[in-house]
Amino acid sequence: MAANVLIDVEVLYYMSRHELPLHRGLHTYLGGGAAGLLAGLLMWGVVLLLVRVMPVSSRWKQRLTQTSPTRLLRQSLFAGLIGGLSHVFLDSLMHDDMHPLWPFVTGNTLAGSISVAALHIGLGLLGLFALVLWLMLREPQ
Repeated sequence: MAANVLIDVEVLYYMSRHELPLHRGLHTYLGGGAAGLLAGLLMWGVVLLLVRVMPVSSRWKQRLTQTSPTRLLRQSLFAGLIGGLSHVFLDSLMHDDMHPLWPFVTGNTLAGSISVAALHIGLGLLGLFALVLWLMLREPQ
């Protein structure tokens, strides 16, 4: 989630200045990947800080203190990278001002390959499926 917000700060910046194109460096696989890694690193730091201030009785704190900081870092970086790259891929389906493969290739052949409505419905259904799966697989309290 942090990677997605970080990447879209670029769009908000260019929107506020009324400058086109809106999707630039962070909306490439290189930029999105780098932003995702940065977001993962930042979130790892946030988690380490939160663990220090959480009450000892917190189940989340107990689980996190049993996990090595190195493993938490790897998981955070991987999550950030997946978030950044998937953001670029999904945006490339709907924004024709992107160059997702820059600096190797310019243009965006995926733009318009499916409708924005179909993309939103598909993502909503995937989110619903993920929620149901999470509810089914989570540990009982």
